[in-house]
Amino acid sequence: MAAVNTVSSLPCSKAGAAVAGGAPRPSTCSVFYPPRCWSKRSSGNGVRAQASTTETTAAPAAEVTTKVEKVSKKQVDGVVTNKYRPKEPYTGRCLLNTRITGDDAPGETWHMVFSTDGEIPYREGQSIGVIPDGIDKNGKPHKLRLYSIASSAIGDFADSKTVSLCVKRLVYTNDQGEIVKGVCSNFLCDLKPGSDVKITGPVGKEMLMPKDPNATIIMLGTGTGIAPFRSFLWKMF
Repeated sequence: MAAVNTVSSLPCSKAGAAVAGGAPRPSTCSVFYPPRCWSKRSSGNGVRAQASTTETTAAPAAEVTTKVEKVSKKQVDGVVTNKYRPKEPYTGRCLLNTRITGDDAPGETWHMVFSTDGEIPYREGQSIGVIPDGIDKNGKPHKLRLYSIASSAIGDFADSKTVSLCVKRLVYTNDQGEIVKGVCSNFLCDLKPGSDVKITGPVGKEMLMPKDPNATIIMLGTGTGIAPFRSFLWKMF
């Protein structure tokens, strides 16, 4: 089979050069047709020619993908999580509970310190769970609530035997005009020194301080409150 390049002339839409007398004439454009392969194929007693257009398609280049190994934060060395669980919580003791907002503040925030005897090793940025005393409306024990730890890993007394929280008392009026009090926040804010408190955890590895001591840290309290940042500041300074 022989490949043939065909060139033909067709009228072009653009006006051509003017001829004598000023009458324009259409110009022609050269149109290139791809090579045709001519072959003969027998059809009954006759022979006819068949034209086919050949197209050459370049094979796509093989894509080289580099798999990036994802390091899970769960692999952080030395970070303890869930040492104490709801079914077997640690029972600490309230050592200090002080209101840290003024009388004219729109709400109450309390700072409290619990004893742990070093049994709850935690890092700055982690949380603990608190199980309030009493039962819910269905007659079942209250479920735990998580609170960000407000002390550095060595605690407010620098002996690694305490853990601190900063808790805002939740009180609001519902649509029926009834005053509603948060179960656990009011339980904690009303704790007296010497009272027992059931603690779970510690939990969390998503908000730990960077390992680089020279790293720049920007703290935005968009819902966590001041508690975790207090622990950061005690660690840093």
